[in-house]
Amino acid sequence: MKAVVFKEPYKVSYEEVERPSDPQAGEAIVRVKACGLCGSDLHPYRGSEAGLRAGTVCGHEFAGTVEEVGAGVQLVPGERVAASFTTACGTCWFCTHSLSSRCDNAQLFGWINEANEGIHGGQAQFVRVPHADGTLMRLPKDVSFEEGVLLGDILSTGYFCAKSALTMLADSNIPPAQLSVAVIGCGPVGLCAVASAQMLGFGQIFAIDRVQSRVDTAVKLGAQSQGYEAANDGRGVDAVLEVVGAYEALKLSFEIVRMGGVVSSVGVHAHDKGFPVSPGQCYDKNVTFKSGRCPARSLMSEVSQLAKATDVVRHIISHRVPLAAAAEMYEQFEAQKDGILKVVFDPWA
Repeated sequence: MKAVVFKEPYKVSYEEVERPSDPQAGEAIVRVKACGLCGSDLHPYRGSEAGLRAGTVCGHEFAGTVEEVGAGVQLVPGERVAASFTTACGTCWFCTHSLSSRCDNAQLFGWINEANEGIHGGQAQFVRVPHADGTLMRLPKDVSFEEGVLLGDILSTGYFCAKSALTMLADSNIPPAQLSVAVIGCGPVGLCAVASAQMLGFGQIFAIDRVQSRVDTAVKLGAQSQGYEAANDGRGVDAVLEVVGAYEALKLSFEIVRMGGVVSSVGVHAHDKGFPVSPGQCYDKNVTFKSGRCPARSLMSEVSQLAKATDVVRHIISHRVPLAAAAEMYEQFEAQKDGILKVVFDPWA
């Protein structure tokens, strides 16, 4: 089969690899109909996240149809499915308590370490899925494969970020329509966070990004491009959604949130700069900090209609290309060229 393979920092290759077959108990083989290029894929691509074995099939966003199943799997060949970006057994304590991202058996698609531990990813024509019944969600008839790609990662992550902030603010007894939130980083996840904040009823949503075209897109989804400094009569915004994963972005979050506010962070901080504020500074500002990997599989059913309830998918996907164009797309995405925002690959084009 054809797949995108990691070679070394700043080099991926579209090439022929062995097709997964003979699914074992609990596994499924999925014929991939659409797969995505995620900002998180850039961490090993840039070398900022070390340890990925050369030869690993890249990617953790994919949707398709069930091709084969192993013993005990309830899914049947032909069913339309989307995968969460990490596997989930569906039965451990974490999976049964809405924290599938910390499943006892969780593995990130597209990550095999140098000790040969891990699983191949979804930027391929076929992918082996462990814990298939827990990891894969049957797609509703009105949800496309493209939407399924987003559902298993960035839509759920944006929603998780916004919902976490709203939940943490519940004790303030302020109606959502009177709450203000700033979204730092208006890439694909940030735009999903904007759409989610809008759907959850936040009264004011401010978009912050260095790239003006991304801010403009956030405005189309209901955000404001300026004015966060004046929120709450200058006290600061009630919540900040940090989706960049950069030291400077998290530092700004603590600077602009009001006393007693919430910083909800889902950015992957693949750096060694440490934390931008001290425990004493958090104490002095009564800030609540919420962070962590999105439990996508726990949220996928809840989020499945977000794509329909908002216009987010149309605004996010900027490039629909054959999987054969992956090396070029990685280069463009890393360099932020030509208005690139979200790439969805067709493995069969």
